[in-house]
Amino acid sequence: MTTTPPPDMGAQLLRALESIGPRPVLAWYGEAARIELSGHVLANWVIKSIGHLHDEIDLAPADQVILDLPPHWKRLALALACWSLGAEVTVAERAKSTGDLLGELPHAPRAALTDRPDSPLAETADEVLALEAVSLAPRYSGELPPLVHDWLAEVRGSSDRLGVALPAWSGPAAQESTTAEDDGSAPAADAPPRLLVEGDGLRSLPQVLAALLAGGGIVGPAGTLTARQEQDEAVTGRA
Repeated sequence: MTTTPPPDMGAQLLRALESIGPRPVLAWYGEAARIELSGHVLANWVIKSIGHLHDEIDLAPADQVILDLPPHWKRLALALACWSLGAEVTVAERAKSTGDLLGELPHAPRAALTDRPDSPLAETADEVLALEAVSLAPRYSGELPPLVHDWLAEVRGSSDRLGVALPAWSGPAAQESTTAEDDGSAPAADAPPRLLVEGDGLRSLPQVLAALLAGGGIVGPAGTLTARQEQDEAVTGRA
């Protein structure tokens, strides 16, 4: 069951991530090597993204944002940052044609965050931020069209401290219960929820938020892990 999210959900989430601290909150198996983010590190990515979107893009509440990216933990961090700023986020369905997407997505969005900065979809946005779904990339590897932002190169210069008064959270609410599908491998009844998620977890965000707020974490993408890896990750359920 979901409810209307509290207006300070963004602040609650950042506090929860900071409380998790050095403990792992996200394990990503979507690339050649396993990537792990602690609570501190994920909070830092979200805070830096909030600062950059606010200061450099002038993102404001109710602004439309298109996430035209494949599933990746960076896409998740950016979505959390956009919702923390009150923006309306639409995730582009990558399996659809450009024509179908142009007909479905918001007209003239404030920003498009994409790995296809020269696409017709990107051209509809006021601001285009280019990035790739690669964890250790130092910057966008392709040629940038004029006026397109290299998100990675710019966001690293943003402050590590939250310098923005967050408006009301515009994203989904957390699921009231962190109960998820039991995979039979829960290590302990009182263990913080550690959920195996499809993709980066955006499709099951209410469960993901509940797990993070409860001091747990996520592992993904489901389907890329072996049974032994799921056990090693102490997965408590699936979202």
